This record gives sequence, structure tokens and C-alpha cells, in this order.
Amino acid sequence: MNSTTTTPIRIWICEDHANFAKQISRLIAGEDDLECEKAFNHPDDLMAEFNYCAQPPDLLMLDLGLPGKDGLQVLREVKAKFPDQRIVILTSFDDRERVYRAICNGAAGYLLKTADPDDILAGIRDVMQGSAALSSPIASMILEGFSKHGPVEETEPLTSREEEVLRALVKGFIKKEIAEQLDISQHTVDMHLRAVYRKLHVRTQTEAVSKALRKGLV
Repeated sequence: MNSTTTTPIRIWICEDHANFAKQISRLIAGEDDLECEKAFNHPDDLMAEFNYCAQPPDLLMLDLGLPGKDGLQVLREVKAKFPDQRIVILTSFDDRERVYRAICNGAAGYLLKTADPDDILAGIRDVMQGSAALSSPIASMILEGFSKHGPVEETEPLTSREEEVLRALVKGFIKKEIAEQLDISQHTVDMHLRAVYRKLHVRTQTEAVSKALRKGLV
């Protein structure tokens, strides 16, 4: 892929399986617009770097099965220190509870290690463009809803079109793709998104996706 920016996207990886970490590092290194700046095999080393680094990465790829500390705890700690930090979960865990907790704690994407390498690269770029990155099995799980996590709070009902836009957003489509899929203009997509944000009492796409998952709205 041709680079669209002069500065590559700086990526950190936290992955304790050395062979897989090397595979992902090489995959990223093969792209002109991406750079695997640092790789950590222990969460303590990652957090130490976050505590003392002058510039956090553009994106962190985080495994959940880490030694000494659960990846979800690492996610919470990083987001507490750097609320705007983009974090993509890259893991072998595909259970509903971990997916739910990861998204609700601020993960911008949830990819499985079994995903096609091109899908992993696409997920990185989608997140950097402000969309969610979800492996197909995870997206399918999400669309089934998270109703078992409790009743949905009362919110102003979404129109059928707003639900379609929100569903597409959860699946990781960007605005242009949503417009093409629904055969409407990007301006109309923006209008529907503003209505969704207002009704869900959120301000960003990530917050909208998180609330949609948490409340089983799609």
C-alpha cells in the first residue's frame, strides 16, 4: 500500500508469545505507512515505558493473555493515563465477556489472532481513521446483542435508518462505506450519526459503539 502520510503510524505491541510477536512486527514493518516502534513481552515493561516515554504510540496492539497481569487491567491502566490512546485488542480469546469488557473499557478494536493478515492491517488503518476494528466472528457476536448483561436503559428510540447506520458503525464501516451501503450521501450519514450521538448521549464513534454493545442496541 502506498503511504498517504509522510510519517508512518507508530505502533507498539504487547504480546508474550515471541513467535507471534515477530510475525506481527514483520507484517507491520512490510507496510510503508506503518512502523512497529516497540514490542513488549511483559505488561510491566509496557507500563514502565508508558510512564516515562515522551510520546505515546499512535496505536497499541494488546494481547489479553499476558503474564502477571490481565490484559483488560492493562487496558484500563493505559486508558486512565492516556484517555485518547488508541488500543486494538489482538488475542485468541473470543468469548463474549472479554469482548464486552474490552470494548466498554475503551478498546477501539477487537481482532483475533486467527484473522487474515490483511484484515489485521486493515483494522489498524480503520482505527486510525476513527472507525472500529472487529474480526468477523466478533462483529457477528456483537450483532446478536449483549442483552444478558442487564436491561437496556431507557433512551430515545432510534429510527430504523439510525439503527442501520449504527449497526454499520459497529461492524467497522467508515462513513463513506456506510453511505455506499445504504445508498445515501455522506452528508445524510453525518446527519443520522448526529441524531444517534444525541439520543445515546455520546460524543464520538467509539462511545457510540461502546454504548451500542453495552446496551444491546444492535
